[in-house]
Amino acid sequence: MKKWLSFKKYWFLGLATGFIAASLTTLIITVWEWIENPGGIFRDSSGTNWGFVYDTAISWFPPTFLYISIDATVVHAVLGTIVWAYKKKRFAKQTSASR
Repeated sequence: MKKWLSFKKYWFLGLATGFIAASLTTLIITVWEWIENPGGIFRDSSGTNWGFVYDTAISWFPPTFLYISIDATVVHAVLGTIVWAYKKKRFAKQTSASR
């Protein structure tokens, strides 16, 4: 059961990291595009075209969330495994030295 809990920890960190990074990336890109206003598609004299703003946000959030969540989960799992192996090796050395 403990292995499952530690696996959930990796996924939670990945999802949290993915959500935060995707939200910030989407916000930055959407605001940047709105300010830059290429071809006048985001805003004009009648106001902001929220449809294009929404489309831009939707086109950035899901792929960014997916890629960063998976990457963060894998990196966290690999680093956790390396630390676990190092601690196990160190414990084995200490145990054999004390005999």
